[in-house]
Amino acid sequence: MSTIEEILTAVKDLPPDEQAEVKRRLDVLIHRPNREEVPEDEVRQAAGDLDQRIQRALYDAGLISEFKPRVKRPRERRPPIGIKGKPLSETIIEDRR
Repeated sequence: MSTIEEILTAVKDLPPDEQAEVKRRLDVLIHRPNREEVPEDEVRQAAGDLDQRIQRALYDAGLISEFKPRVKRPRERRPPIGIKGKPLSETIIEDRR
C-alpha cells in the first residue's frame, strides 16, 4: 500500500469534522501559488496536527502500536570528498552507456 493510500485510509477513519479540517488545510496549501507565501509556522502546525490525527487513526485501526514523536534534528552537512581525475558524475554517465 502506498503512502497516499495509507493517508487516505487514515483520513476516511476520521470523524467528519476532522475530515473537513484536513480538506480545508489542503485547500489552503494547494491554492497558494507560491509555497513561500505560506507562513512557515502555519505549514508546520498543519503538518503536526495532521501527523497526530493520522497517527491516532492508525493507532485506533490497530495498524501501529505506539505514537512516535517527529524527529527534529539538524541536517548535517559534510564537506565534499575530493577525488583525482574526472568528475565523478562524468564517470557515472560513461558507465551507464
